[in-house]
Amino acid sequence: MEPKSFLIVNFAELKENIQSYTSKNNLSIAVYIENFRNGAYTGINEKTGFFPSSLIKLPVAILITKKIENGELSFDTMLKINDSDRTSTFGELYKTEEKQLPVRVLLEKMLKESDNTAFRVLARHVDVEDFQLVLDYYNMDVNADFQDVETTKHQNLLSPKAMSTLFSSLYFSTVLEPKNSEYLLSLLSDSAFDVRQAANIPDGVIIAHKFGYTYYTNFNYFHDCGIIYIKESRIFYCIMTKDLNEKQATEAIGHIVNEIYNYVKNTRARFDNYKNNG
Repeated sequence: MEPKSFLIVNFAELKENIQSYTSKNNLSIAVYIENFRNGAYTGINEKTGFFPSSLIKLPVAILITKKIENGELSFDTMLKINDSDRTSTFGELYKTEEKQLPVRVLLEKMLKESDNTAFRVLARHVDVEDFQLVLDYYNMDVNADFQDVETTKHQNLLSPKAMSTLFSSLYFSTVLEPKNSEYLLSLLSDSAFDVRQAANIPDGVIIAHKFGYTYYTNFNYFHDCGIIYIKESRIFYCIMTKDLNEKQATEAIGHIVNEIYNYVKNTRARFDNYKNNG
């Protein structure tokens, strides 16, 4: 790890730019940004709780992977798909004629495509006690009986700041073995929601992220949280939106991620130029 990767410690200008954008457009948004290489951070309403939507799938993936490490499951274990698991709310897996699929495929469907059928299958194999323990560990205000991400009967709340503990756990491998943390991050870097395109960021930039999407009458949430890999920098971001339609939310998330990327890239360039010519 090169010392220069720690240089960005001040996000004041970035915060001001994001606040100006959200105020100008009257957006109901919370944002948290952290440099995982040195702990520098900033936020806007970052401790405000939002309906978590599909962000809850990530701790389920971690718990399933932990079961694999403990020998209770393997990536090749075949899990039954019950008729009650099939849901058209998000994803295409409900259309499959397969009666069972391996854990690896279900994890890929759940994290890459945010498939709710895959989530239901995997969630049935998560112990409530273990789930609550992990949620408490990550300081997530979500009940362990939260088994159906597409219903509105639960008023669980999740904040952008809380999501940072989840992603830092993967990045630093505090719960899973490094190879398995990297595996989950690799799945997150191939998400169905192309945040790079929304943010107009070059394809070569890796963003390991999870999106959450819930739209019902008077119940509109779209979130995106992840790690942007910019040279040696590892910048976590979490953007949660409320009461925006899908187009508005996508544009807002894209704009803010673009602001983060360019701020880090340009700040690094200035520091590197100073170092080289100083």
